[in-house]
Amino acid sequence: MLSVAENELLTRTNKGTVAGDYFRRFWMPALLSEEIPAPDSPPVRVTLMGEHLIAFRDSDGKIGLIDRYCAHRQVDLFYGRNEECGLRCVYHGWKFDTDGNCVDMPTELPSSNYKERIKLTSYPVQEHAGIVWAYLGPQDLPVEFPQFEFNTLPKDCFYIRKSLLECNYLQAMEGNLDSAHTGYLHSFATGSALDPRGKGHGSRGTISHQYQSSLPHFEVQETDYGLMIGAKRKGANDSAYWRITQWLLPVHTMIGANVGETLLWDAWVPMDDEHTWVYRIEYNPWRPLTVEEIYEYDTAGFARLNVENIPGTYMPVRNKSNNYLIDRGLQRTYSYTGIKGTNAQDAAVIENQGPTPIAQRAHEHLGSTDLAITRMRRMLLAALKEFEDGTEPVAALKGDLYKVRAIAVSLDDDGTPFYEGAKKHLNV
Repeated sequence: MLSVAENELLTRTNKGTVAGDYFRRFWMPALLSEEIPAPDSPPVRVTLMGEHLIAFRDSDGKIGLIDRYCAHRQVDLFYGRNEECGLRCVYHGWKFDTDGNCVDMPTELPSSNYKERIKLTSYPVQEHAGIVWAYLGPQDLPVEFPQFEFNTLPKDCFYIRKSLLECNYLQAMEGNLDSAHTGYLHSFATGSALDPRGKGHGSRGTISHQYQSSLPHFEVQETDYGLMIGAKRKGANDSAYWRITQWLLPVHTMIGANVGETLLWDAWVPMDDEHTWVYRIEYNPWRPLTVEEIYEYDTAGFARLNVENIPGTYMPVRNKSNNYLIDRGLQRTYSYTGIKGTNAQDAAVIENQGPTPIAQRAHEHLGSTDLAITRMRRMLLAALKEFEDGTEPVAALKGDLYKVRAIAVSLDDDGTPFYEGAKKHLNV
C-alpha cells in the first residue's frame, strides 16, 4: 500500500505539482488529428494535466495549441472564428496565430503597437500516426520525441481509438499492469460460445476462470524507459509461455500478442486529476490490419478489445452514470460481469475503486500478483524524488528508448531470463 502522502504525490498532475512538472518533461498525446481534420476547421477545447487550452489547424494546415481564453476579456476562444491563419475572438475581434501571438487588434488605432506586447501561452506540437502530441515543459530542455514503432508504419497497419475514463490516470494505467485479472473479469460461463472448454453445467452456467489452475508467475526487469513485465505460465512440452508487457514512462503501456499478431499500445493521459484520456492504437508491424480486426476494434461485443463511444463524442456508451449497462441475467448465465466489452468491464472496476475518482491506496492489501503495480509505483516515486532533487528524466531525453514491443511468446524453461530469451522479439 501507499501512504496518503505518496498517493498524493503520484496522482496530482496539475502545473506546479511534482508529478505535473515531471510529466511536462515528456511529449504527451493532446488530441486526435480527426478532431481538427482540415485547415480552418472548428477549434477544439483541450484540457491536459489541468491546463485549459484550445487547438486549431490554421489556413496553412499548421496546428496551434494555445491558452483557451482571449487575453483581452478572457472569453473562451472555442467560440472564435478560425480564419486567415489565426483564431479570432468573436467578442472584440482580437486574433491569435498558432504561436499565441496577437496578430490583429481592431479595437485599437492602426498606429498602435499594443498587439505586439500581447501573447498567449502556446505549446509545441507534433503530429504522428493520427495523434497530435504536445510538449508542455521548459523549452530549453533537449527533450526528444518518443520513437514508438507505430509512428513509422503505413496507415493501413494501425487503428486508433480514444475514450474518456472518469478517474485518475494512475488507477487507469495500473489495470494494464495487472495480468492476473483477465481470467476473472473477462471470463465467461462454462459452455458459452466463448468458453474454451466448451462444457455446460446446467442452464444457469458456471464461470470458467481461464487461469485458475495456472496462476501466472511474475518477473519484472527495470529499464531506462520504465519496466518490462513478464507473466509466466506453464506451456506445452516443458516450455514457458510468457506474456511480456511494457510500462514506459510516464503513462504508456504495451500489451503483448503472439509474434505476427496485432499489438496494443495505450497512453493514459491526465485530463485533470479526476479524468483520464485513453489513447489506444492497435498496430501490426508485419502486415496491414484485416477488415475483421478493424471491425472487432470498432465494435463492442462481449469479447471486443475496444470501446464503443457515444456517437460524436469520446464518452463510452457504457459508463459510470448508467452502471455500464450491466445485465444481471447474462451475468448469471454467460458473462462473468454481465457487462458488454472488455474495456467497459475494465472501466467498471477502474472507475469504482472507492468513493472518489482517486483511489485511496492506503486502504489496499496487495498480493503477489500485484508485483508489477508495486514496482511501477516504487520506480515512479523514486523518479519523482530524483526530479525534485534536480535530475531530469533520462527517458525524456532519449526518444529511441521507446523503440520496443510487447510480445507473447513460448520460451525454453531453462532458467534464461525472459527478457534475454525474448530479446529478438522485443526490440524494434
